[in-house]
Amino acid sequence: MVKNNKNKTYIITTAQACATPNHQFLDSLETLADKKSAEIIIQPVIGQGSNEDYLDMNNIDKRLQDYKISIGNEKLNSNIALSDIRPQPQNMDPISSTQRFAQRGTSLIIPSTKQRWQHIAHSNSKMPKAVITTGACTQPNYATDVETAAERRRRGLIAKHDHEYGAIIVEVENGNKYHWRNIMGQVNGKLTDFGVEYDGKKTREVRPLAMACGDWHNGYGDFKVRKATLEMIMEFAPHNIALHDFFNGHSISHHMQRELIYQMIREGADKGNLSLEKELMMCGRELNIIADHAPSDCNIKVVQSNHLEFLDRYLDEGRFIKDPHNARISFDLAALYADGVNPVEAGIEVASILNGRGSKIEKKRRITELYNPGRLKGGVIPQNVEFLKRESDFKVNGYQLANHGDTGPGGGYGSIKSKENDFGKSLTGHVHKSEKIRNTFTLGCMIPLDTFYIKGNPVAWTHTHGMIYQTGVQMMNIVDGRYKVRN
Repeated sequence: MVKNNKNKTYIITTAQACATPNHQFLDSLETLADKKSAEIIIQPVIGQGSNEDYLDMNNIDKRLQDYKISIGNEKLNSNIALSDIRPQPQNMDPISSTQRFAQRGTSLIIPSTKQRWQHIAHSNSKMPKAVITTGACTQPNYATDVETAAERRRRGLIAKHDHEYGAIIVEVENGNKYHWRNIMGQVNGKLTDFGVEYDGKKTREVRPLAMACGDWHNGYGDFKVRKATLEMIMEFAPHNIALHDFFNGHSISHHMQRELIYQMIREGADKGNLSLEKELMMCGRELNIIADHAPSDCNIKVVQSNHLEFLDRYLDEGRFIKDPHNARISFDLAALYADGVNPVEAGIEVASILNGRGSKIEKKRRITELYNPGRLKGGVIPQNVEFLKRESDFKVNGYQLANHGDTGPGGGYGSIKSKENDFGKSLTGHVHKSEKIRNTFTLGCMIPLDTFYIKGNPVAWTHTHGMIYQTGVQMMNIVDGRYKVRN
């Protein structure tokens, strides 16, 4: 398979032995395959137990035998392969104990009736590898009858609840480069890919209900990733956009207090990154650029995040008293912050006033009048932009988008499984790498994978955004400035 891989597209899904296909979902996959000139590949797994073995073709539905059935280890190109590892479909986490195989070899697509993935570091500078499971094209086939032994029945019932219709699309660009994304299907067979909903043989264009962006870190982003992100906003025209870590806060970061040479001088003063006013001005410009690329009815939500709270901490600790470069704007922000205003939101407006026309007295009057109890009266931040509070909820199709992912019950945060317990259905940021378990997703970031503060560390970060549709979530990775194969 690896020899003829140029500009080849694959749609990979899993079938249980002795299971009935979801024919509506397969109809939708076939329509998608025709549109993309793609090959559908089935990775089979056992049924209710080892006696229902996928190696016996009599256990595979006749319709499924019309597709390519892969049971071995097959490379799609030199960096991604179909795995011959076949976890039991009853396993709660289908990638358990498999990460080391991707770390040592290629990214792996592992058959499973659940859709799950994780990125694995293997280098101090290169993109991470991934272990990915597909989701199923067959209906649930688990031991759930009352005659079944209690423990086996328990596992079967949990697996039935966790059963997901889905597939993985892999677009191979050449012998080394590829793009992948997931498809989530519904019981009725509907699925969405790249803004097109497939319902059997019917298709229609749809806009994402929301786009959740990986951590933006304005001013420190990768140029290619930012360009691709703005292209995605224009192409897919989401109804809502959620922005994480939009303000970077290097100019007033508490981390610089511990690293005078590396962060304050080399990454700060030497590169002109110590001006809070300049950083806030950049945020104002960027919000307007995003709004210009988005449709007019799009609501943009700035999620309260730890990097935004760098400014809260800077003001709370009174560090601006000994920081003459940023003291003047900070005095104004401290007064607004004391009245309960988000200092980043207020700072964007204040920075614009300070850099605008008018006398010092006129500017002071405008800053004083900026805050009207209950809302911020400014003119730089677009009207469709809202800064969320920590206590805000913003849910789209049941997915929580208002938590950055850096907090949890009692103020802690942890693994994706703890995020699942904390938020349920969610797309969160903070960790800078895409991962999925059931309906819990983490987003990537938009900064270079060799950003100064992680240099020399194993890299597991990804450049990944998420789109929420009525049919589920599609996560999209940006690789070398592109989120789809170059024609």
